[in-house]
Amino acid sequence: SSWTQHKKHFFILSSAGKPIWTRHIVMTTLYGDESRISTLMGVIQAIISFFQDGDDAIKTMNAGHHKFVFLHREPLYYLAVAKTGESDVQLRDQLLYLHNQILSVLTGAQLTRIFEQRVNFDLRRLLSGTEVFLDSLSTLFNRDHSFMLSALQCLRLNKRIREQVGSILTGRKVKDLLYAMIVAKGRLVTLLRPRKHSLHPSDLHLLFNMLTGSTTFHTAESWTPLCLPKFNSKGFLHAYICYIARDVSIVMISTDKDRFFDLSEWKMAIVETLQKEAILEKIVDASEQNYRIENVGVPGLAHFLYKSKAHVQFTCPDFSAPYTNDTHCKRLFRLYQYVYDRMHNRARPLKLYFHENEHEIILGWITSSFELYVVFKPGTSKRNIISSSNHLLRWIRRNEDNLFILDSPVF
Repeated sequence: SSWTQHKKHFFILSSAGKPIWTRHIVMTTLYGDESRISTLMGVIQAIISFFQDGDDAIKTMNAGHHKFVFLHREPLYYLAVAKTGESDVQLRDQLLYLHNQILSVLTGAQLTRIFEQRVNFDLRRLLSGTEVFLDSLSTLFNRDHSFMLSALQCLRLNKRIREQVGSILTGRKVKDLLYAMIVAKGRLVTLLRPRKHSLHPSDLHLLFNMLTGSTTFHTAESWTPLCLPKFNSKGFLHAYICYIARDVSIVMISTDKDRFFDLSEWKMAIVETLQKEAILEKIVDASEQNYRIENVGVPGLAHFLYKSKAHVQFTCPDFSAPYTNDTHCKRLFRLYQYVYDRMHNRARPLKLYFHENEHEIILGWITSSFELYVVFKPGTSKRNIISSSNHLLRWIRRNEDNLFILDSPVF
């Protein structure tokens, strides 16, 4: 009964009303008593069908403090129920991520074929063991700014070290390789890619969620089929995943399902070089010592998000007081979402937005090259906010070669 105390829920069901996954409600085993969840899913399916029968599609419904957002991606239905203050667009984007997470396990072509053959098919049988990634993703929506900004967060790393890592990855050509990357604590260290192709941020978000959402990949080399929906939603690629140090992994993506041993051999050579040149140790140290707001040296500054549009990457400091407190941290996260949604409103987009409450002041600033959301302590004057924001921009420009990947290695 405690599930009603949560502020946000997600539901996934088939077009026939079969339950597939929920957040906060534990579905019993396939052979257990699931009458409660089945009844709830039946109600959701009935509401959607009511509108479909009238040649319409329900998108959003408000009831008191709760917002209901629906998404239909044949043959699946998705529903978000929230009283978090998030907008329709933000909740719908989260539902799209959940849909793409399912597509990463089962391609769109597979999904369509399965339900064409059997409309009442229980998809949980095929998704068994991967629910942990849906759970992890839905948790990240409430603490990771990557999804809102549609951008990647890179590990802050000395430019020379990053270039050395890139040079090591480009030092050997492996047949049928598409991408190779090193990731530390969910932050990109470097990415090797074909000269004319780049990975969409949402595909990388799903891949990073796999790395951090389960301990499965921490214990041994893994070789797993993977669909990257933005790259190609109709087919599988094959991912070699191996943790080479504490919270540091190497990921290689190939088009050939028989390349495991070639990639494993290459990984050993990469690790040997990284260790020999003491680079791996420096990556681990950097992942454990992200910068804080105090390192920026801007008076009155409490926190910020900065997105480089050209590189589709963002940076932000670790939280300092008062945001080390969970309540304050959650409030700030929702405030960022509110200001972002207000500025990206399709009916009336804004370039500047100023918001003040009893806890903090936030300025949103969007230009052709960057997005900046900067938070100040209460009582900071507008003059100081403008001056400090420009000071911050100068600091970011001075440090951009270690905050961002400016030149990704290519082949």
